[in-house]
Parts: sequence; C-alpha cells; structure tokens
Amino acid sequence: MSDEGESLSDKLRIKHNGVTPGYLYVVSDDIGPDDVYPHPHPANADRWEWLTNRELKLELIEQTLATNEERLTNEEIAEIKQKQKERGEESFAG
Repeated sequence: MSDEGESLSDKLRIKHNGVTPGYLYVVSDDIGPDDVYPHPHPANADRWEWLTNRELKLELIEQTLATNEERLTNEEIAEIKQKQKERGEESFAG
C-alpha cells in the first residue's frame, strides 16, 4: 500500500474533531462490491463513506492523538453541519 519513504500522512489529509486518542487501520482483506454499501448519511458528502456487510480483516497502522493542526475548527464543524442541514440530512455530531 505505501511507497517506501512516503508516510500515510504524506498521501492523505486527515482532520477530525476528536479529542480522545484513537487508532488508524488499513483494511487488509480483499473487498468486493457485495461487501460494502454507501453510508446513508455521510459526514461529508464530498467524500465517499461506506458501511460493510461483513467483518473485515484490519491492520493497525498507528495509535493516534490529534494535533491542533489536524483538528477541525469550530467554523469547519459549523460549515459541515450547515451543509448537512441544507441537504436535509441528520448528523451524528451533536
């Protein structure tokens, strides 16, 4: 999955509003079209978000702790919630 010398953070921009340490995994199973389906209320409609029909084998990449640069700002959170509201979607975020 990774090119030698290139970290996952070099390839992706990951941001969240989490304050509790978590875990970052990569799926190490083969996945087919029958294994996943689109999330009915994605957190961000501009990105794909999927749910699974079966348990998948995962590989732990790292334990995470959000830095200030990775945290969504209150303004970014408000913007996401507003866009969801405009689309008539519910948000998992309170």
